[in-house]
This record gives sequence, C-alpha cells and structure tokens, in this order.
Amino acid sequence: MIEILSPSELARARVTGRLVGDILAELRRRTRAGTNLLEIDAWTAQLIRESGAQSCYVDYAPSFGRGPFGHYVCTSVDDAVLHGLPHDRVLADGDLLTLDLAVLKDGVAADAAISFVVGEQPSPQA
Repeated sequence: MIEILSPSELARARVTGRLVGDILAELRRRTRAGTNLLEIDAWTAQLIRESGAQSCYVDYAPSFGRGPFGHYVCTSVDDAVLHGLPHDRVLADGDLLTLDLAVLKDGVAADAAISFVVGEQPSPQA
C-alpha cells in the first residue's frame, strides 16, 4: 500500500530523511582502516541521540528473532549479507562496508544504506 503524505508529513519526512543521510555521511567520514564496527555503532548512537531522534533498530525484536536487535546501525563487511550485526571486528584498507540506518523523528521513520570501500581503494585489477 502506498501512503499519501500530507504537506506537513512530507516536510517532516524530508527532515528525517536528510538526518539519516547526514548521519551516514558523518559515519563514512569517520571510518578508516583500524575502526572497529562497535565504534561505528557507538558513534551512531551518539549522533542519533544528539539529533533528538530515536533508533528504529536498537529495540526492534521481530517474532522470528531471539530478542531485540540491540544495535543502532547495521554493518556488513565485504560479502556479508545486508543487516549484519556490529561486532568486534576491525576494518582494513579495501574492506567493502555497508551501513544501514533507520531513525524515527517527529513521528516519521526514514531508512537508507550506503556502501563504500574503507581506506585505500583496491587496484582496478582486484
């Protein structure tokens, strides 16, 4: 079902969507070889809190799961499937990192993901 937003809802959706994009851009800016995935999760929690928004993931507990997700951002490295859990892994140059983020602000949820190569880009032959 497609929901038609009112002009005021659309304005709030733009703000929330822009917030998600801004947080993802900041996470990308901070991420380097040597960054731990748990550090990215902590940065995400701080940025969400500072914005006055709420995480859509941290308390999410689907009926098919084993409890709440417990993290603020999904982290997937290299060929890992989307929606990976942040864990104690240090990123290296050339890792392909996908970050997926969803937040709720002023009654509107927004969700987006980005993928990028960490640090030094692999050679074109790779």
